[in-house]
Amino acid sequence: MFRAAGWLGAAPFVVATVWALSYRAAARRRAVTAALGREETLRRSADDAPERRVLRARLRLAGVALLLLSLAGPRLGVELVETRADARQAVIAVDVSLSMSTPDAKPTRLERAKASLSLLVDQLRGDRVGVVAFAGEAKIVCPLTQDADAAKSLLGALDVGSISVPGTAVGDALRTATAMLGRYPGGKAVILLTDGEDHRSDPLGAAKEAARAGVRVYAIGIGTPEGEPIPSASGAYHKDNKGKTVVSKLDEAGLTAIARETGGEYYRATPGSDEISDVARRVRELDAAKGLAGTANIWRDRYAWPAAAAFLLLLLELLAPLLPRKAAPPAPAARAAAALALLLLAGRASGATAEGRLREGNRLYGKEKYEEALASYGAAAAKRPKDARAPFNEGDALYRLDKLEDAAAAWESVAARPDASPALRANALYNLGNARFRGQDFGGAVKAYRAALGLAPKDEQARHNLALALLKLKNPPPSSKSKDDKNKGNDKPEDKEKKPEDSPKGGGGAEKPPSEPKSRPQDALTKDEAERVLRAVSEREKQAQKEARRGQPGPGKPPREEDW
Repeated sequence: MFRAAGWLGAAPFVVATVWALSYRAAARRRAVTAALGREETLRRSADDAPERRVLRARLRLAGVALLLLSLAGPRLGVELVETRADARQAVIAVDVSLSMSTPDAKPTRLERAKASLSLLVDQLRGDRVGVVAFAGEAKIVCPLTQDADAAKSLLGALDVGSISVPGTAVGDALRTATAMLGRYPGGKAVILLTDGEDHRSDPLGAAKEAARAGVRVYAIGIGTPEGEPIPSASGAYHKDNKGKTVVSKLDEAGLTAIARETGGEYYRATPGSDEISDVARRVRELDAAKGLAGTANIWRDRYAWPAAAAFLLLLLELLAPLLPRKAAPPAPAARAAAALALLLLAGRASGATAEGRLREGNRLYGKEKYEEALASYGAAAAKRPKDARAPFNEGDALYRLDKLEDAAAAWESVAARPDASPALRANALYNLGNARFRGQDFGGAVKAYRAALGLAPKDEQARHNLALALLKLKNPPPSSKSKDDKNKGNDKPEDKEKKPEDSPKGGGGAEKPPSEPKSRPQDALTKDEAERVLRAVSEREKQAQKEARRGQPGPGKPPREEDW
């Protein structure tokens, strides 16, 4: 690994130039010697024998090569340091309920909201941004991240129906966003984009909780106070359970009360999205307290090693004429020193490339040096940000370090990247499911495993773990269970995570790691049992969908009057 790898490219030309000058000087010396007399006679009276001059030239050449290596800034080993940065965080809470398909904001409320929020994410680059989607319940779509492109990609994928529970729960969205922001210092904000209709989730109470946590809410209302009927898939208008056509209206009074309760501001969405710049400005004006942003692994500079070796060789070259001829170092030693310097220049050059750092990280990962592997993957990602393999491998290292949320965020970003190969995205979703399972978020694990099977239908490990997660979701473990018990084998899926990705194959896709022997947990399912669980769940879901189409509540669900 090198800080200034450009010196490695210049090294061959500089060394060749020094060698050419030495060769030319030796040739001129031989010509002058031949003109003065016999070489054997002149050698007996010369202060410096030809062999010693050759030795000095080689020492000089090796010293120059080592100086160039030092200028390249070799780095070896890592150290863990704390990183501090301006702490501003913002969570975007976007309404994806049925009422957001109303066309009083062209083309629809949701499409207008997504376009505005995409502009907002662009203006908040450098700050942490997260995304929460809500309808009848709230779900975290994108954890807080500084990867603006990943947040925009996940935001753009939202649609009406992204949350399966119908209705609108503004209060739940505010509570979820406040919980996400709770662990961070400094200025914190929630950008709430909705039509304001709420179905008994106490949004004002949630706003008071956010205010106590130091969170400001900037509400953007979308729609019109007069409202319009909600279109349905059949081409008619949506009706309530009494058969009346539902007219969805913008509740500006409720959104204004929420914003004022937290010291924020209310805006009405405009066609030109003029309010977005003001919201971004207000977020950037929040207190930017210096706080611990996290830890980072940095490389240790080792430029002093080749510099010291170069100094010794050049010193020896200067002192060589003062030494007795018998004490002069033999020519093979100097030749070996020059060869070693050149090997050091060329042998590690691959480490300066993103591919070299990726391979170095995989080598460290194989040795279970996960902190060092994480640093190497980070360096590879910085050099080649469009390569999805580096963040995928970062997730692997974080998972091994038990940083489950960070690992999940890394894999979610890979799964959302359209430039990543389907195989890599499937592996990322599989690993995301393992992380969610270990954190006992069985609903999140089910969602991740299903998405992985959508990309890789023949993945038996994902199918098995999906069945196990569905069972855990139906029969969750007792809440009194200790953390240590949760990590035992009888509560884990097949968590042999997809290993770090290496160099791409000829087709350009990421290389799939070799399969490993499976290690089943003690209460794991057989293949037949897993298939039976999946079939049963599939039948239940089909039945629930049929009942929903008939207007009946699903099994275990209370009747809901408002489903928009």
